[in-house]
Amino acid sequence: MKKFMAKLGFGEKMTRNFWAIIIVAFGGAIIYGLPYFRFDYYDVYLSTYHLTNTQMGWFGSILGVFGMISYLFGGVVADRFSTRMILTLSLIGTGLGGFVHLLPLNFIQLCCLYAFWGVSSLFAFWPACVKAVRILSGSGDQGKAFGFFEGGRGIAAALMAMGAVAAFRVGIGSMNDEARGMRYVIIFYSVLTIAMGIAAFLLVHDDDNITSSDRVTFKGIGKVIKMPAVWIISFVTFCNYVFTLSLYYFTPYATGILGASVTFAATLAALKRWFSLAGNIGGGFVTDKFGTGNALLVSFLVMALGTGAILMLPQNKGSIAAFTVLFIIIYVFYNVNYAQTWAMMDEGSLPEEYAGTAAGIISTIGYLPEIFVSLIAGVLVDNNPGYDGYLKFFGFLIVMLLLGAVFVVVWKRYLKKHVVQQG
Repeated sequence: MKKFMAKLGFGEKMTRNFWAIIIVAFGGAIIYGLPYFRFDYYDVYLSTYHLTNTQMGWFGSILGVFGMISYLFGGVVADRFSTRMILTLSLIGTGLGGFVHLLPLNFIQLCCLYAFWGVSSLFAFWPACVKAVRILSGSGDQGKAFGFFEGGRGIAAALMAMGAVAAFRVGIGSMNDEARGMRYVIIFYSVLTIAMGIAAFLLVHDDDNITSSDRVTFKGIGKVIKMPAVWIISFVTFCNYVFTLSLYYFTPYATGILGASVTFAATLAALKRWFSLAGNIGGGFVTDKFGTGNALLVSFLVMALGTGAILMLPQNKGSIAAFTVLFIIIYVFYNVNYAQTWAMMDEGSLPEEYAGTAAGIISTIGYLPEIFVSLIAGVLVDNNPGYDGYLKFFGFLIVMLLLGAVFVVVWKRYLKKHVVQQG
């Protein structure tokens, strides 16, 4: 195995810690099953819980508000405490929240549950994952490390989504009871998330390099904020995360505008994760060879063009095949972006001892779209029925993707100037 990894160009450090990275990756996918599964079953979720599109958007805003607060302080926590315990407590807590979801909750109670998930799944969990992957891999392997990390997340998410589709089909039974099917999906995600928490406790061990890092205090936030690279990475992440949240609305576009079935949409949502491997892992190798900035720039432009092409398709079932092809292409390039955004930390020479704090600050700014994107989408779709609502929302999305490309150009110029100054 070591010889094979050496042929792939892996350094000694990444080879030694490869499976630890994969374990962290699986946990990093499974924990988000419960807070976000509503998008894969968008129409069914609306009808089951008697919600409007705007109310559905509020759940995303609530996750965003609590996530923003959590990321800021969670990054420092990730630099001070055990990665193993952060993963374990976050996963088990999120899974227990799923069992609460089985209760007959009203809209306000659902809002409280999503607020809880905003803390349990976002607080120190994500900064801890980013720091672990960065330190468990060598400096020359950052692109590949985050590529395999996101690839592992993609595999876990794909298996999880396919299992949820199976649970939904079993749940609806011969009576086509979609509400019962939704309960089966929630139970499936809850049990899986708790099981992953137990696995993390048993299998993930804190690497010596992580636990021996200089203990960062809250004063470290001030030092990290002064780093220009942190701000540029934050803005790139911001634009990319707008698209992350917007991806969920391609599914209701397929069902509501093109006439695809709910089962088709859920199946596509499950299968798309397998295509993420091409973007995650392939993008990692390409990035290590040609540079992070070049990969990000091409990806932003392809995503913008692909989204525009989808809007130009005829609004009928005959467009479903073309929609599927375009969506897969967009999704592959999106995964190049999503994985390699974090590789920018090493390219920008951010100190490892501040990796968790930097990830927390970048996440605080970069994931701000969580607060407003779902709400904007819900309002636009509710107030502009049919194609017009999606036209306005996807138009906003294209503008944000082009803005992301602009920030990548700024990043490339910053690196050129930084290298010259260092030299």
